[in-house]
Amino acid sequence: MFNLRKLATIIIFLASVLLMTPGRAQVKDDTTSRLLQKVRITFNQNDEHAFYEANANYRNYLLKQGDVSGFYLSWKNEVLYDVNHNHFYRALRKTMTMQADMEQRGATREFYKTTHLRGIIYSLRGNIPLAHQYFEKALDQVDHSQPANLVSLYMDLANIEMDTQPKEAMKHLDCAIEVIRANDSNYEYSDAIGFKVIVAYAMRDWEQVNAAFNEYIKLRKTLGQDFSTTYYNYAVICKAAADKRYDDAIKQTYELTNTTDIYKFQTEIYEMAGDTVRAFETQKHYMAIKDSVDNVIMSEEMVGSANDLENAEALNNAVCKKNALLQWALHLGFIAVLVIGFLIYRWNRSRYMKSLQRQNRELLIARDKAQEAERMKVSFLQNMSHEIRTPLNVISGYAQIISDQNALLSDNERADMAKRITHSTHTIVHIVDEILDISGKESIHYIDKTDMVGCNELARKMLEPYKTEETSLEVRLDAHLKDSCEILMNRHEVEKILHHLLDNAFKFTKQGSITLKTYTDKLDGMVCFSVTDTGCGIKEGDEEKIFEHFYKSDAYIEGVGLGLSLARRVARQLGGDVVLDTEYKDGSRFILKLPRE
Repeated sequence: MFNLRKLATIIIFLASVLLMTPGRAQVKDDTTSRLLQKVRITFNQNDEHAFYEANANYRNYLLKQGDVSGFYLSWKNEVLYDVNHNHFYRALRKTMTMQADMEQRGATREFYKTTHLRGIIYSLRGNIPLAHQYFEKALDQVDHSQPANLVSLYMDLANIEMDTQPKEAMKHLDCAIEVIRANDSNYEYSDAIGFKVIVAYAMRDWEQVNAAFNEYIKLRKTLGQDFSTTYYNYAVICKAAADKRYDDAIKQTYELTNTTDIYKFQTEIYEMAGDTVRAFETQKHYMAIKDSVDNVIMSEEMVGSANDLENAEALNNAVCKKNALLQWALHLGFIAVLVIGFLIYRWNRSRYMKSLQRQNRELLIARDKAQEAERMKVSFLQNMSHEIRTPLNVISGYAQIISDQNALLSDNERADMAKRITHSTHTIVHIVDEILDISGKESIHYIDKTDMVGCNELARKMLEPYKTEETSLEVRLDAHLKDSCEILMNRHEVEKILHHLLDNAFKFTKQGSITLKTYTDKLDGMVCFSVTDTGCGIKEGDEEKIFEHFYKSDAYIEGVGLGLSLARRVARQLGGDVVLDTEYKDGSRFILKLPRE
């Protein structure tokens, strides 16, 4: 992971926060301005004692003024100052103290600040799973009406996911961009687009790198002073690498201020260029610098731990000396040991009981799953025994008649038997295909959507095979969408869903009409395809059962009961759903809902 966390979250975020007037920004007095100015000056100096003193004065003054939010924001700045100087152990201890202070004051709305800080600390220490956990928790705690806090958290998540889960990083970055767009923040928007170039580079999606970089450069020309240059050098490097201008990319890396980022970029660029020798050399430099930084951090943490131990030991010695003068202190210590032992026993017993309860719940879940699997197995065998044996009997019987040379059959009779054998063969193949299809769909959770599908054009195509002279049903299209309406979808899967719905409608409708309607749902904005028939309808109580595997409302109708189950699963994997309109009573109406993007 590039060191963008320090670049973006600490330096830029800290600078912007320190330039704000805290909390009640409308009230400006000479004392506030003087104290804040002192914090600004000392923040950019190397005298940490001076900064701590200035920030403590400023923080205490805000608390006296009743500005609790500004008080914790100033405290948060001090923690980030420690992180920026690699004092991670010190920073973590301060967040713990800060959390305790919030709990004591009942400042629950401020909890996300310490959670967010812990995520930053652990991300910089390389503990990505724990950092991810704290960022997600901060998202649950934060006030979502404050867009700046949401943007920071989404970009933090994108940063730690960039190397190992670049697609997830892009999703979180897109969430940040949506929030920024909703609040018309030009500076933050250009900042996020610059970051998007880097995430697209991590995905090795050169097309997206080019698109994001072009937008970034346009923003640079149009926004002027509102344009963020935080990621500019990084974006230029990514663009050069995407264009295979590897020499230019290497030269641009020397514009970076962070040495580890320079060598990490160079390692990747040399590797892309096929220069494995230089890639190996720069990788060694990168690891050496990273190890050096880690050693400094580890040394600082060891010193902090040693100081804590020394303080604890000194305090313990003082207590022992004081208690040595009092004989009853021994009795008190003995009682304390008994109490602690009892508490440990109760704690262990409580933990054991919780573990036992959890195991029992897991066993109940496993039992339910086993029972469900057994039910599905029995249902499967029952359906397969009937549905496959019937066409097999047809094939076997007619094959014997046709192969009998003594059978007196006309050409029409032989042709009819051959047609029936072919139909039965297709029936068996269709059953096997459905079983394989539902099995394959059970093992995936997402289907790629790469086709631009014209909604009305698709509806017309799906109805065409059913408009034959053999049917007495009225088959019609009711299009409420414009012919220009298109959605980004997997065309093949959508066609299969509509085929299942139309096939069911024709199977259960003897007279009347079948209508395929296209329209937009007014509540959620989704594109809808509804298939309405005038058939026998769905019995009350079966509204959800019909979507279960192998469930058939009529055992004598051809099929294995997988069509609706498969249709719903595929629709949900596409981001939509298949539902039954329970208000329609003149037959059945199934609705396929799909997102526009």
